[in-house]
Amino acid sequence: MKDFKTMTFDELAAARREANDKLGDLYLKAANRELKEDEKQTELNLSRELKQINEAMQTLNRENEHEKAMGEHRQEALGAQFRELLKDCRTNPGKAQREILLAPGSNSDGSSNVTANIEASGAIRLTIHDLIPTLHEGLGLPETLNIITGVTGNEIWPVSINDVEMEEVGEVEALSDQVLNFANITPVVRRIGLTVPVSNMAIDNAAFDLMAFVQSKFEIAFREYFAKKIYSRAEWSGNKGAFSNLAPIGVITLGSGNEYKQILEAVARFSDKGFFEGEVCLSMDRVTEAQLMATPKIKGAAGGFVIENGRCCGYRYTVSHFVNTELNASGQLVAGKGRYLEIGYYEWFAAQTHGGVRLTIDATSSSVAKRNLTSICMNLAASLTDLSVFINGAGGTTQAFACYAVMDADTPQVLASQHAVTVAKNGSKTVPAICNVAGAVITYAVTTALSGVSVTNAGVISAGTTAGTAVVTVTATLPDDSTVTDTITVTVPA
Repeated sequence: MKDFKTMTFDELAAARREANDKLGDLYLKAANRELKEDEKQTELNLSRELKQINEAMQTLNRENEHEKAMGEHRQEALGAQFRELLKDCRTNPGKAQREILLAPGSNSDGSSNVTANIEASGAIRLTIHDLIPTLHEGLGLPETLNIITGVTGNEIWPVSINDVEMEEVGEVEALSDQVLNFANITPVVRRIGLTVPVSNMAIDNAAFDLMAFVQSKFEIAFREYFAKKIYSRAEWSGNKGAFSNLAPIGVITLGSGNEYKQILEAVARFSDKGFFEGEVCLSMDRVTEAQLMATPKIKGAAGGFVIENGRCCGYRYTVSHFVNTELNASGQLVAGKGRYLEIGYYEWFAAQTHGGVRLTIDATSSSVAKRNLTSICMNLAASLTDLSVFINGAGGTTQAFACYAVMDADTPQVLASQHAVTVAKNGSKTVPAICNVAGAVITYAVTTALSGVSVTNAGVISAGTTAGTAVVTVTATLPDDSTVTDTITVTVPA
């Protein structure tokens, strides 16, 4: 006898379908002849079984509704405590620092749209200027990237940096001694934080769900931080993703008719290093996605498009404008001159937050009093670690990530890997360039001089002892002797 009370909802649904199918077969037989005694007993047993299944499913439904109601009650209770905390901090500054954990807020459908979250809370939009909708494109992260929160202590990953090989020897011949070498990778933890200003009118408005508002703001800032760090090719000084300052190793030429082949070959290069293709994820900007959606796999032939059914060449992909961003001379993240396709195996990338979230509330300083606000500041620690830098004997070079420049076939272009670089006094930095025309010769020259700054045709920029700014021009001379150029701003700090 089956115990339906211990089954999950999906298991019960499957059992119900099976019972209904068997009953249906019996009913078809009964329409043509009288059922035999054993068939009548089977019909009776199936009917009883079906009744038990339906009762078990109804019980599960009631339990789920109860859990949902309790969850909503707990959220309401937490929101009430949070509101009282903010009110208390306005009158008692001594309580303005607490440690709490804020779980990311989401809607009933599983999405995390901040505007929908706020509107569902009953907020009065006119009382909070922070509720003006903003664009949050490009925050989707790869499926294979897992962000681990609340890590305590210093986590260490032992990584084997070489392999042993099987030997074929004679029956009594001695085997060679082989040594396995291991290196430890330790995450570098850095502080990150944000400030969320909340109107005092909203705090006093009982219809406004403060907790959902703060959670949503925190989640968007959190996801944007990781999206920028993971996708951008900017030369970050703190936490950095695997694509930070990563030069393109090839070109995907749009309009050439070879896009499908070029992307497949780019992924295949990882397979040659031992990575499993099913785990790869591509990243690109929205314009590149649109072009590849309209690009046939084989030019002039039927057979589908490069992007179809939510896959690019059959692989997972994400879309983010951060793919094309870099830092300018002022250290601000801006759209770069080029477009890129990024390829990554994100199970080799560790994104972690460490410890809890420290919440500091400023309700009394003159800066917030003037604006009738209460400022909520959250601090936490995070680390980003590329675990592939030691595999395959890489010696510190990423093995699980690469990027390709995306260029149009009908427009000759030369593209420097970075357009604003900082070179320390007496230091040097290599800035490679790439061209989409076969046979082009790339040269470098300092066109706005600064004492001590020089460049080689391998893209190595050297600085002297003078602080200031120089400009390096990259020139690609094409086979027809025409030229295309790009520029690099070089800053030598004092």
